[in-house]
Amino acid sequence: MNTFPTLLKREFWEHKGGMLWAPVVVGGLMLGAAGISAAIGIAAKDGDIQVNGERIITDGTVLATQTQQQIAEGLAFAIVPSMAPLAAVLAFVVLFYALGSLYDDRRDRSILFWKSMPVSNTATVLSKLVSMAVVTPLIATLVGIVVGTLVAVIAALTMSAFGASVLPKLLGTSEFYLAPLAVLAVIPVYALWALPSIAWCMVVSAWAKRAPFLWAVGTPVLAGILLSWQQAMFDRSLGAEWFWENIVGRLFGSFLPGMWFVFSGNAERVDDFQPTDHSVFELVSMSYASLTSPSLWIGIAVAGALIAVAIRLRRWREDAA
Repeated sequence: MNTFPTLLKREFWEHKGGMLWAPVVVGGLMLGAAGISAAIGIAAKDGDIQVNGERIITDGTVLATQTQQQIAEGLAFAIVPSMAPLAAVLAFVVLFYALGSLYDDRRDRSILFWKSMPVSNTATVLSKLVSMAVVTPLIATLVGIVVGTLVAVIAALTMSAFGASVLPKLLGTSEFYLAPLAVLAVIPVYALWALPSIAWCMVVSAWAKRAPFLWAVGTPVLAGILLSWQQAMFDRSLGAEWFWENIVGRLFGSFLPGMWFVFSGNAERVDDFQPTDHSVFELVSMSYASLTSPSLWIGIAVAGALIAVAIRLRRWREDAA
């Protein structure tokens, strides 16, 4: 039996609600909202449509500020930012998945069953880690690609109802097919940046007897509050700002895709990004450029130590509360 793939399947079936159904439900709501908005605009003939922040249709009239090709390119790129709600869902799913990863089976005592199986603690912990860092983002990304693509098509069809033949241009735009590939390409970047955050939550999950959320979130937040209080009381620089930004912010911000631009100092370049002048793969290039950040590799080293601690804790912690 190939043990590791079997462990990954176990993780999927145990966390199917968060890994699969949460993004599917949110994606369905997004499509429903887009469809209803388009239908209302077409029926009223006075809808406003914006692409990348620029109004294309106002009061049912197609504005001639952009060519149809430019509009199509804007819609193709819009597939990427339209995934933002699913990125937020992914962040919450991975956070709570990590917090319960080694705690839940101690709480319901199922850990005794799993320890009776011929599977090492190392393989079990690593399977959970891979499920959170790779499998869960991959599923959310695939759902996001489908949703983002359909939203772009709905917008193009809506414009067609107002006399702008954008859909053929959209389907003939290379960015329409490259944008999904670009999103898939940054999954390894997300996994590496989120690794220390996931590892921290897993250690707390393996150690806490109860309320792992309070321990995982409360400990760094309380430490930050104490540092800020001491700095304010004694008027001495104790590094509170650095702690909030590089420990608390990095610890919980890394669950959200795209935050590596902030942590690596590329946020301003992303803000200036113009889809009509640049390829979506330039965002991929900037994402992989963030891998040169010392903050990333320090975090990975810390994550390796935390994962080792989580594996050791799982060997002897068999009960929660």
